[in-house]
Amino acid sequence: MKRQSFTKSCVILVAATSVGMVSGCANYEVNSHRGAIPGYYIRKEMQEADRAVETARKAGKDITCPVEFKAAEDAKNKAYDVFRACHTEEGAALAKQATEKVNALCPPRKVEVAPEPPPAAPSAYLNIIPGSIVKGESAKLGWTSQNADECTIKPGIGKAPPQGSMMISPSVNTAYTIICTGAGGKADSAATIVVTLPPPAPKPIIIATQPKASPSKACKATAINVQFDTNKADIKSQYHDELKKLADFLHEFPKATGNIEGHTDSVGSKASNIKLSQRRADSIRDYLIKNFGIAPERIGAKGFGPAKPVADNKTTSGKQKNRRIEANFNCDVN
Repeated sequence: MKRQSFTKSCVILVAATSVGMVSGCANYEVNSHRGAIPGYYIRKEMQEADRAVETARKAGKDITCPVEFKAAEDAKNKAYDVFRACHTEEGAALAKQATEKVNALCPPRKVEVAPEPPPAAPSAYLNIIPGSIVKGESAKLGWTSQNADECTIKPGIGKAPPQGSMMISPSVNTAYTIICTGAGGKADSAATIVVTLPPPAPKPIIIATQPKASPSKACKATAINVQFDTNKADIKSQYHDELKKLADFLHEFPKATGNIEGHTDSVGSKASNIKLSQRRADSIRDYLIKNFGIAPERIGAKGFGPAKPVADNKTTSGKQKNRRIEANFNCDVN
């Protein structure tokens, strides 16, 4: 009974004090009665703590950090309990501390931002196909690159896209280089093309002869002209004088050696023409040995078939020219 009287007296005293002090103190505000405190005015620290807890609850902090939230809410409730017990200043101080706890709930975590990786280094590759050409021919220059913004090809080409190809026809051996640059640096690649001179034009097949042997005279070239009918290896009489010229040459230069070469047109199979050309070469060799006494070891015979035409096999006259004998001898005057 005494306790009830004391509490009632305290409440009356708080209410009276609130009415008396509100006109001169900025620490009071209108009581919302949320903390079950009677009176028209109440210390604002109390309701600030209450509002802070509700705001945190709406923000979901009771779920995000439930342990810390409950501790802050308990601190607010304790402040109200102390305030109800007529310890006004102590309750207000505890309420202020509770507000600070609520405001400190669930501090935002610092997000670690991974540093951006460095830009990838560029790459470059240059090639030439074929790597060797005859002067006047062309080759394909190709290149690829990655992580590059621009490329330059030297010599003589300049800026180029990151990938591409082109035909080149240098006149001399040339080393090409591609240089590609990008955010990650620079890369290069090189390739060389070899340029060879074209083979000399074929010289006419000739034999060397000279009217009279003399160490002081040079051999004078004379062509031999022996042709055959289609699919024949017989020597026509009209060519006997040509063969005598060759025999005279071999007598005049007794150290001269060489080969008799047989050739055909393109009529018939390659295999049969090779056999035919060999028979023709053998017939000339045998004729020289038998009729002019030339030593067999000085003369060879080789059939080439249609492999070395000197005229167009599409015409009759061309075929006739291709059915021929050629003699190749080394002239030795010593």
